[in-house]
Amino acid sequence: MTKHPFVTAERYMQLRKLCISPSWGDTAIRLNEMFLAPMIAIYCALTGDTDIFMLGSAAMTAYRAWTEWLEFDELRFELQRMYLVTMASGGPQIVTNDPAYMPYVFADAVVRLKSGSRA
Repeated sequence: MTKHPFVTAERYMQLRKLCISPSWGDTAIRLNEMFLAPMIAIYCALTGDTDIFMLGSAAMTAYRAWTEWLEFDELRFELQRMYLVTMASGGPQIVTNDPAYMPYVFADAVVRLKSGSRA
């Protein structure tokens, strides 16, 4: 379990906006950064039609996109653990009207469980 549940919840929400965008345009840009641009750069490098700046730019963009995705995936499992701790401790002690903020509810339950307070 994480030492700082609210930091985990905040980072998860930041990455969720990047990795799971409701916009088709943002999703297409993300897929381009992760898959298409590196494949085009590799193809151009193999045919000799590129320069070092194009390769470097494609590599850095793909690296950033993939590290953010992998961190998001890891945080999803951490949030699932926090959810299970919340349910095992008797459910959340606070509520929210917006389901987007549920990670903070789970973080609150983990902090309350660690501190020993139930109310």
